Amino acid sequence: MAGYSGYLIYRMYLGLDSYQFPVKNYGDLGYRTVGPLGRHAANVSQALSLVMLTGQITLQFGLNISQASRFRLCYAVCPVLFACVGFALTQIRTLKTYGCIANLGVWLNVAVLLVTVGVIASSPPNYAIATLGSAGSAVDRSSITPVDGVYPPVMHYSSAPTGGLVGSINGMMTGVLAYTGAQLFVEFMAEMRRPMDFLKAMWGAQTFICCVYLVYGCIVYKLQGQYAFNPSYQGVSIYAWQTVGNMVTLISALICAGLYANIGIKVVYNNIFIDLFNAPPIGTKPGKIIYASIVPVWWVIAWVIAAAIPDFFGFVSVMSASVLVNLTYGFPPLFALCFDIQKNAIRADKEEGFNPQTGQTTRKDSAWKHWLRGFSSGGMRQVALNIWHAIYFLGALVMCGMGMYAAIEGLIEAFKLPRLSSFSCQSPLNLSAQP
Repeated sequence: MAGYSGYLIYRMYLGLDSYQFPVKNYGDLGYRTVGPLGRHAANVSQALSLVMLTGQITLQFGLNISQASRFRLCYAVCPVLFACVGFALTQIRTLKTYGCIANLGVWLNVAVLLVTVGVIASSPPNYAIATLGSAGSAVDRSSITPVDGVYPPVMHYSSAPTGGLVGSINGMMTGVLAYTGAQLFVEFMAEMRRPMDFLKAMWGAQTFICCVYLVYGCIVYKLQGQYAFNPSYQGVSIYAWQTVGNMVTLISALICAGLYANIGIKVVYNNIFIDLFNAPPIGTKPGKIIYASIVPVWWVIAWVIAAAIPDFFGFVSVMSASVLVNLTYGFPPLFALCFDIQKNAIRADKEEGFNPQTGQTTRKDSAWKHWLRGFSSGGMRQVALNIWHAIYFLGALVMCGMGMYAAIEGLIEAFKLPRLSSFSCQSPLNLSAQP
C-alpha cells in the first residue's frame, strides 16, 4: 500500500507539473487538488513529520552513543553530540549532494544486518534491555523476568503475547515507519530529469525492503524470540559487536538525519518565511543566511524531543500514528480522488475548463454538482477507483485514531519503568544504575 500511495503521487505529479507552474513539494499537490486547506494540512504534517523524524534519529543514536560509552556519559548529553554533527551536515542545501552519499548509508545498514545476524546466532540475547523493546505494550513481562537469576528460554508466539490490541497496533506503527517516505517523493521528482526514474527507484526500494528487512526480521525473531529489541543491533549481548553496530549505523543515521532536516527546513522556509514574511529566495545570499540560522533551531527541537521521550519504541508509535500514517496512506488517496473528480467533471460540451489565453476557469454549475458529477463520471472503472480511494482514505483516518490511542497507552506503560525519565543522566538502556 505504501508503494501504491507512491504511485498515486507519481501520477498526480505528471498531471499537475508544468514548466510555468512547477510542482515542487507535497503541499503543491494538496493546493491544486483540494485547495488552500489541503496545502496547509500537507505542509504542517510534512514539517512536523520531518522534525519528529529528525528527533527520532537523534533519540535512537543518542542511545547508541550512550551504549557505546558504557553509560559513562550523561544520557542527556549523548543526543547533543549527535545533533551537533547533524547541524554541520545540514548546511548542505542541495539534494544532489546528498544523493552522492545516500547509497553509502544503505550499504552500511546492510553490513550491520549481516554482522548482527552472525553475532546473535552464536551468542545469547541482551536480556537486560528486553523490557524496553516494545514499551511494555506487547511483551509478556513474565516471559522476560529472571527467576533466581536465570532468564526464561527463548519463546515464539503466533499472535501478540499479551493478547491486547495496543501491542498489535504499536507493532503496526513500527511497520509504518519502515515504509514511510511519501512526504519526500515530490521533492525527489522535482529534482529528477526523468520522472520514470523515480518510479523505478521507488519500486526498487520497496522490493529491497521486503526482501531484505522482512527476512532479517524473521531471522532475528527466530533467534531471540521475546527478547528481540528495536533497534536489533542494540539487542546484541557482546559489547564489542554492540559498538560496531552503533558506530556504523551512526554514519548512515547522520546521512538520513541531514536529509530530513534539509527538506524539513526548506518546507518551513518556503511556506512560512517566504509566503508569510516575504523572505528572499533560499538561493540568494540573505536567504542562505536565514537558512543557516534556522538549522540550529531545528536541531535544538530534535534534541528536546530525544531527551523528553527516551523510549524509542513509544516515540515511534506516536510519530507514526500522528503524522506518518496520514502522509503515506491518508493524503495520497484523498488528493488522487479530488484530482480525478475535478478532471472528469469538466464538460467540454458546456465550454467548461481552463482558457490558457485569458487565464480564466469556466464552470456552468454549482460546486456540489460539479464534484458529484466528477465522482460519477469517467466510466465504471473510474467510479470504482473513486470509491476505493475514499475507503482507503477513511481507513487511514481510522488507523490514525487507533494508533494515537495505542501509542499513548504504550507510553503510559513505558514510563512506569523507574529508569525511564525525561532529561535524565541515566540511560534507559542501563539497568545496573539505580534511579
